[in-house]
Amino acid sequence: MNNHYTTLIALLAIGRVAQGQDPTPGVDLPTDARSSITARDARYVGIPVLRSTPMLGFGLGAVGAMFGRLDSASSPSVIGVGGAYSQTRSWMFAVGSRASFHADARRGAAGAAFFDFRYDFFGVGLDQGNANHSVDVSQRGDAEMLEMLGRLMGNLYVGPRYLHRGVTTTLRDASATDPLTAIARQNQDYQLSALGIQAAYDTRDSMDAPHHGTDAELSVLFGRDWLGTTDSYNSYRGWINHYVALPSHSVLGLRLAGCSVDANAPIWELCMYGINADLRGYAGGRYRDRTMFATQAELRVPLVARLATNLFGGVGTVAPSLSSIAMPELLPSAGLGLQYLVPRTHRLTVGSDVAWGKNGAAFYLRLGNAF
Repeated sequence: MNNHYTTLIALLAIGRVAQGQDPTPGVDLPTDARSSITARDARYVGIPVLRSTPMLGFGLGAVGAMFGRLDSASSPSVIGVGGAYSQTRSWMFAVGSRASFHADARRGAAGAAFFDFRYDFFGVGLDQGNANHSVDVSQRGDAEMLEMLGRLMGNLYVGPRYLHRGVTTTLRDASATDPLTAIARQNQDYQLSALGIQAAYDTRDSMDAPHHGTDAELSVLFGRDWLGTTDSYNSYRGWINHYVALPSHSVLGLRLAGCSVDANAPIWELCMYGINADLRGYAGGRYRDRTMFATQAELRVPLVARLATNLFGGVGTVAPSLSSIAMPELLPSAGLGLQYLVPRTHRLTVGSDVAWGKNGAAFYLRLGNAF
């Protein structure tokens, strides 16, 4: 199961809640960058979360968080818990924390999640994704993540990252003669334990609703048997977002994302198309393989009061390797949506999108921008 659907789901939701708040309204902060904020300066928030994705359907959850600054020159830090349940009877519970300290020279993150995801498995590769045939699977397990980044120069942060994930896959009502059954029974019970390097670069003017700047991440992880991994393999994942301010407070967002894993990777750890925001209009994991790329653009235009609209489109694909990507078989995506700026927050939005892909239309509900 890809990590976008485990530990970081709640971690990102909690982080977006914190980023949308003013952690110290009306409070004069100490001037020493190493001075800590006292307990009375901490802020708490609890909100319901509505989500809808083609993979897991409509879901309802809640997030609770405590946030504040560890020193006066650092970004807000947050610790919180979150849980969700969807119409496919999928559920997840997670705890997570992000911390910035030493005048933003150090940034750390940690999280743990327990989950049971139920969804349709279409196989591996473009041909099986296009076949419109699937089997129902249930994946139960846990995931843990820990990273500590330090400022290398300017807005560039680099540091170690550790990821563990244990997953047990069960087929539901699958025929023994179905070819997908044999594929889905591979790696039914596996452990991933990987250590590697995380790099992050961020010049955005806002973490949740930027008007200009660049945000990029690169993760290189090495799963090895001496760490506890069932099968040793390497994974490489990264993305870059760039935002351009336009007249009338409009914003053009551009995104390029890529993924590559070794041949030994379990089929559940392959690059998955349609997860996160890459790309909307596709059920996450319907298309999966050892290599993936996705690129898109989104125009965000204010309408009236707190309401805005967004138009987006892009292309991408999956393939066994970078050299085997076939441009005539690219998977297109296009759509539009609405965003609402939540009162009493700083740029925190809730939004809904309708997106069209190769297999039809899909509906999304989300907290914050897609990217």
